[in-house]
Amino acid sequence: MKAAVLLFALVALSAGAQTRRHEVHVVYMGGNDCPPCVAWRRSELPLLQEMEVWKTVKFSYVSKSVRTPVPPVDALPEEVRPLKAKLDVASGGNIGSPQIAFVVDGEVFDYFFGGPTALEMETRILAAQSGKGYGKRCVERGPKWSCTKPLT
Repeated sequence: MKAAVLLFALVALSAGAQTRRHEVHVVYMGGNDCPPCVAWRRSELPLLQEMEVWKTVKFSYVSKSVRTPVPPVDALPEEVRPLKAKLDVASGGNIGSPQIAFVVDGEVFDYFFGGPTALEMETRILAAQSGKGYGKRCVERGPKWSCTKPLT
C-alpha cells in the first residue's frame, strides 16, 4: 500500500513538473527617437495587450535613446533594476533600439534587437512559458549584435 501511495505521489509530481509554466518578464527598451520603437508601441503593443497571453506575462518598458546601451540602473523601472548586470552582459554593450530581453525565471532567456509582431511575441512568450518550441535564441551578444552565446 505504501508503495502505491509513493508511486502515485511521484507520478503526480512528475505531471506537475511537466505542466509548470515558467515566469516570463519581457523587457522592451526603446525611445521616442527610434521610429521603429514608436511604430511598435503604437501598432503591435496594443494588439499584444489584447491577447490572453498578456495577462500571464510581466512587461516592462524602458525608455532609452537609440545611441545608448542599456540605461544606468537609476534610469530603469524598479522591477528591472535587479536585472541590470544580466542585461548588460546579454546586450554586450551594444547600442541601438529596440532591444528586447526575455527573462525567464529570473535569467536572460533571449536577447534580441528589433520589433517582432504581436503574434510573434505571443508565440515566443508561450514557448518560453512552456519551455518547448522556442527555437534559436541568444543569451549573450557581442560586437555588432553577433550572438556569442546561442542556445536552442
